[in-house]
Amino acid sequence: MSASVRRHFDDPRVGDSVLVTVPSDIEGAEPVRLTAVETYEALYGPGSDPQFAVAIWKEVLSTALSDLAPHGTGKLLAIWLALPRLTGTVHRVCTRLHADRSDVEAEMILALLEELAAPDAASRLSDSSLIHAARTRAWCFARDGLRELPSTHVERIAQDRAFSASDGEADAPGQECLDVRVDRPDGPDGLRAPLRFRVRPEHLRKGALADTDDGTRDRSTHHAPRKNRRSERRAGTRPVRPAGRRA
Repeated sequence: MSASVRRHFDDPRVGDSVLVTVPSDIEGAEPVRLTAVETYEALYGPGSDPQFAVAIWKEVLSTALSDLAPHGTGKLLAIWLALPRLTGTVHRVCTRLHADRSDVEAEMILALLEELAAPDAASRLSDSSLIHAARTRAWCFARDGLRELPSTHVERIAQDRAFSASDGEADAPGQECLDVRVDRPDGPDGLRAPLRFRVRPEHLRKGALADTDDGTRDRSTHHAPRKNRRSERRAGTRPVRPAGRRA
């Protein structure tokens, strides 16, 4: 985002237009009219005058606060002139807290715009408070990112679908879910009642559902008690379970 602001003022039609008028300290003298490029050089050039810089920032902020046009350049000029004082903070935040540079710069610019739009900005805002607000937002944004915990839910879904596709089953987004029933075993152990649930076909491993004699899929799977499950499982069936990660 900061690169877009810089490119905007690299345009000669914008950079060479008069945007700032600084009153002169000498009585009777004409005010100093500066283009965007001249304003930048007066603030950050080798011959910059600190006292003159204070007067420039006062007029820049006044212009930004009075700029109510949706496509005006007053606020953009204030942001452009503030960027050199924020570069060091961006570097330190990204280096120490491993934050993304574009995200940090976007948060800073958002903080600048919020400060300029504050109801009491005209009475309290200065260049120092504007820069301080942007720096504070950058550090807070990066520290909040450290407390976020990554989730593997999307990754697991992608791996499950990739596993199903590798077994020869194509994804079918429009296919209905399958009704699966697990009957309780005859012995005293295990389930006390049948289980019924729905599962999407792509989440089943190939061959999880047995084919019946008439060519349809058998949606019931019988489970024996855990200690005898291997010996008493009905031939031609396998337990239904979601496809998880391979060990």
